Amino acid sequence: MSNIVGDKMNNSYLHIVLLHCLSHFKGERTVSAIYHLLNGKKSSQTIQDGKLFNLSMMFGLFPKLSRNLVITHCEDLVKAQLIKEKEEQHFVLTTQGISYLKDCLAAKPFPTHLNGWVYGDTSRIFWRRISLLIQVLSNFVYKNTNYLPITKNQEDLFWVKKFIKDNRNQAEVLVNQLYSELHQSIQMSSERHAEIFIRRLTSNNRIGETFEQIALMMKDDPTYVYLEFWNVVHFIIQQIQEKPEEYKIFNEVTKDVQLKTTLTTSTEVTFSYLETGASIQEIARLRGLKESTIEDHIVEITLHDQTYTPDNFLTEADYHLIKNAIDTIQTHRLKQVKEYLNDQYSYFQIRLAYALIGRYE
Repeated sequence: MSNIVGDKMNNSYLHIVLLHCLSHFKGERTVSAIYHLLNGKKSSQTIQDGKLFNLSMMFGLFPKLSRNLVITHCEDLVKAQLIKEKEEQHFVLTTQGISYLKDCLAAKPFPTHLNGWVYGDTSRIFWRRISLLIQVLSNFVYKNTNYLPITKNQEDLFWVKKFIKDNRNQAEVLVNQLYSELHQSIQMSSERHAEIFIRRLTSNNRIGETFEQIALMMKDDPTYVYLEFWNVVHFIIQQIQEKPEEYKIFNEVTKDVQLKTTLTTSTEVTFSYLETGASIQEIARLRGLKESTIEDHIVEITLHDQTYTPDNFLTEADYHLIKNAIDTIQTHRLKQVKEYLNDQYSYFQIRLAYALIGRYE
């Protein structure tokens, strides 16, 4: 990794994550937008930002990230002259920042299977359940009943307890099958990634290591080790979805969450009303919500359901006019597009056009 920053900044990989997001946003979104993206805020605006700026893979990768830490790291980047403030809370990379990011990603690229939007929620539930299941079965094999579960999460404890109860007559078969699936899934990862995953597991005779402990042993950055770990988990989820018959236990662990739609719950309700032919005004009245909220939902539906076409709100011809304007002025800022088109389209219609980009090509 380049030493261009020198002693001006603690070179945490989180700085690279923030630089990457800032480079994609190009000053068109605030630092708060990055925080919401990395935190996984399921608002229509954040979801749309992820799609528009090609950052969906970053969605929700850091659910415990604090806003203050994001701000502090951005201040580090300013001091290191890697970014500069374009306007209040809108930052762009400097020439030095562009070069630094390029060098860093060449030396340490983002792990290839990371996809927070597609696998984020499922992967976290999978990890909580599978790590607890492995702990319980490991202690079962060695007939150890005196141990503390690695989690106090009642939903996870209940799920594992029920799973073992449903399979109580074939515990040994379960252990062998679980080991086989675990071995098969991680042997397709690099030796380093497999080691990170294994070191996180708790068994009858060892406690899973923290990311800091693993990073110290590997002489690496904890944030990068953290991303490598989730890369393995995301890859496993991908394998489960592609080959469920080869991962019977893993599939059982995730099947109740894999079926969930990518739409937020409130948006699903709006979608059900749209399918009856209800207007925005009618849905807003029936649901006791603002019309702008219903518009947010329609944009979200358009983004994530390729079978849905918002013809009632934006014709294909109007889409092409807005798309041509976007291509001409090269921006994701709604106000600039609206003004360029002499205010003949609403912000809602312009947002729909962004959501439809690529659909009519």
